[in-house]
Amino acid sequence: MIKATFLLALAKVIIVAATILAVAFQSSGPEPPKFASNAERHQWVLNTFLPWMEQFRERYHNVPRSDGEFLKWLVIATQRKKALEIGTANGYSAIWIGLGLETTGGHLTTVEIQPNLVKEAKANLTKAGLLDKVVTVIEGDALKVVPKLDDKFDFAFVDIGPKALPFVKVVLPKLTENAIIAVHRPPFEGALSDYIEMMKKEPEWLTTVIQTGAPTAIVLSVRQFKKH
Repeated sequence: MIKATFLLALAKVIIVAATILAVAFQSSGPEPPKFASNAERHQWVLNTFLPWMEQFRERYHNVPRSDGEFLKWLVIATQRKKALEIGTANGYSAIWIGLGLETTGGHLTTVEIQPNLVKEAKANLTKAGLLDKVVTVIEGDALKVVPKLDDKFDFAFVDIGPKALPFVKVVLPKLTENAIIAVHRPPFEGALSDYIEMMKKEPEWLTTVIQTGAPTAIVLSVRQFKKH
């Protein structure tokens, strides 16, 4: 009995120590060198910094790289200028969207409720060269923060897990006539079914599910008719 208790205590100590070491490693990360151009910085972010962040994807429930690449492509291909993100986490998807918006001359506002994640996201966005210049991070409950925002957005990305519908509903009144909505769908059976059904009943929106090759997906809605 004593041996079992000792082993259990030892296991807990090892887990705590491993967590501390992992957090310490994650909080350090690669330091950006001096860049000769924005293009050079983008390459460092894509080839060095984001791959480092991807080691911790499961911890932060980040989108997979293929989804991040799609979001960046979508922003550039459709020339988005004013974007809103719900669910910043550690800033991984905000970096992908931010790189796209830096190319189009746009700006991202991203909202995160957890103070510790806000701190991490700001640190990561700073290293990517995007904080404040391209991306603004707001701490708070998106259900309360978004209705108070003065801006209108032509792109919204919602990454809040399977219960995204209430968050999309507060985003809808803040969208422009040519807006695009992307919602990250977790790899759970029936995930976002309520949201997809709602959007398919809205004639002004064209909604489809995009598989980027990952187990997750992106539910994409494009406004095809002006709202009357």
